[in-house]
Amino acid sequence: MQRVTHIAEADERGCILGEAVQQQGVINYAKRTLGLCGAMTAARFVTTTEVYPDSPTASPAQCNAAQVAAVNAAVEFLTHASKEC
Repeated sequence: MQRVTHIAEADERGCILGEAVQQQGVINYAKRTLGLCGAMTAARFVTTTEVYPDSPTASPAQCNAAQVAAVNAAVEFLTHASKEC
C-alpha cells in the first residue's frame, strides 16, 4: 500500500485512532462489539481500509489504486493462509 499512498503514522503513544498499532498502519478494532460494518457477517476474515478521495494528501486515483492494492494483498494472504491449514 505504501507504494500507492502514504500510511498513517502512529501518534506519540503508538496509536492510531486511539488503538495500539499492530504493524505499520494497522490497528485492530473490536468490530462486532463496536457495531462496525465489517462485523455484519460471520466472515472469518474482515477488514476495512481508510483511504479517502477527498484527502489533501491523496488523489482520487491514488485512493482507487490503494483499494486495489488492499484487495490484492487480502487475496494473496488468504491464498497463503489456506495452504497452511
